[in-house]
Amino acid sequence: MKAHRVCFLIYPGVASYDVAGPAQAFAAAGNARYVVTVASVSGGIVESDCPGLSFASVGATDLHGTFDTLIIPGGTNAPTAAKDPVLVETFKRLSDRTKRVASVCTGAFIAAEAGLLEGRRVATHWRYCDLFAERYTNITLDRDSIWVQDDKFWSSAGVSAGVDLALALIERDQSVAVALGVARELVVFLKRPGGQSQFSTVLSGQIADAGGPFESLFAWVADNLGGDLRAEVLAERAHMSPRTFARACLARIGTTPAKAVEAMRVQAARESIESSDTPLSAIAIRYGFGDEQRMRRAFQRQSHITPSQIRARFRP
Repeated sequence: MKAHRVCFLIYPGVASYDVAGPAQAFAAAGNARYVVTVASVSGGIVESDCPGLSFASVGATDLHGTFDTLIIPGGTNAPTAAKDPVLVETFKRLSDRTKRVASVCTGAFIAAEAGLLEGRRVATHWRYCDLFAERYTNITLDRDSIWVQDDKFWSSAGVSAGVDLALALIERDQSVAVALGVARELVVFLKRPGGQSQFSTVLSGQIADAGGPFESLFAWVADNLGGDLRAEVLAERAHMSPRTFARACLARIGTTPAKAVEAMRVQAARESIESSDTPLSAIAIRYGFGDEQRMRRAFQRQSHITPSQIRARFRP
């Protein structure tokens, strides 16, 4: 079987994990299955967004033949890099020689600037969704999904979602069994469905951004997920009336106290399901759901997947 040729097009300030994460997944699938090339506009050493970490690259003009997959990774400066006409044109030219094109995180800005995403459905990092929607009004932005496929174009949300995207590509190219082997090798969940919500990631970021009493309050919540976390209990700890607390919570972290607590419980329970053989009934009690049925409903609301599906996929 002929190995799939994968090309990453990188640029100064690229997010290191957006390259290394998916590349490691392809490497774990086996050199006989994937041959990975890291390219840049001019070639040479390219500095990433991580101080002291850089990538060796070949010049785009030195690339020959076609590729099976072209990946444009993200980075905090990707929205600015998307305004570099040379980078955008290089990406566009390479895409013409590629069967499948993917963006990781904010790499979607560069793909969009190249005109490849017009009229398509796309995912990107939650923090940049508003900026993306403002810039590219003819692209349907999926603010919730971890990864999205629209014909030959694939896109993923931030950072670790790039590995989820790579696993989905490996499953498509090879088999579920191969993708499962890679997931086990990398000690990650196989495989978070593309439609799984980014909500818990968004929530943690917004809590951190809110700072002050909210950050310390929800740090306490994280340590007491099995306890009484009704809104009035949290309001009392925050020294607010229930009504004031509910309004402040919505204004500062973008959701209600009940939804925030449920998201945190689901996240913690999911990690336990993925990493242990603890019975689901025990996990439900440990993290404050009360019973398995309530936990199942919470997972479906938050993640569009059930606890038993997670257990079956990660520990078949």
